Amino acid sequence: VVKDVKNAQLVSLSSVETKEDDRIKTTIQELDRVLGGGIVPGSLVLVGGDPGIGKSTLLLQMCRNLAASQTDVMYISGEESLVQIKMRAERVCSGNTENLFLLAETNMEVVAAVADEMKPEFVIIDSIQTMHRQDIASAPGSVPQVREATNLLMYIAKQNDISMFIVGHVTKDGSLAGPRVLEHMVDCVLYFEGDPNTSYRLLRAAKNRFGSTNE
Repeated sequence: VVKDVKNAQLVSLSSVETKEDDRIKTTIQELDRVLGGGIVPGSLVLVGGDPGIGKSTLLLQMCRNLAASQTDVMYISGEESLVQIKMRAERVCSGNTENLFLLAETNMEVVAAVADEMKPEFVIIDSIQTMHRQDIASAPGSVPQVREATNLLMYIAKQNDISMFIVGHVTKDGSLAGPRVLEHMVDCVLYFEGDPNTSYRLLRAAKNRFGSTNE
């Protein structure tokens, strides 16, 4: 039984104010358009695509732009070492990256602790299939691990108003690896597609709670 309900307040929909500047621009025009006009603070975005298609590169470029605007960005990689990320960053990034912080980690408890202490404005998880929780007795990438890791990330994002981007690989049939519930949990699902042998990529929204899925 819930005893302390006196602090709960009902508000009418018409009294809630929104502003265009509530969204944060990545300054990557097409990415902002597919997101619905920019990043919504506290949102959880899943970016899916084939391995090697360029998901990490796109998000690293986004991190560079956000960090250049003096906002703290935390890039967490479970697939690359810090040196490997640095080498890729030197190839695709230029400018001031003092506010871009790196963490090579797969333990979700450590990720949660660091995010709670630092409280950055943006967090990138690359990739969700490599993350694991110690209290779940299954291998990283399994259905329980992916589901519970995403659930913890969603809690961190909403509690601290942190915008999160989660990288997810897709299977041979083009669907996201992991449980289907993963797509239901996040606020936005983006697919990064294209032929790796060409210079063109297609970024499309399959789900977006804050904008159109026709972009």
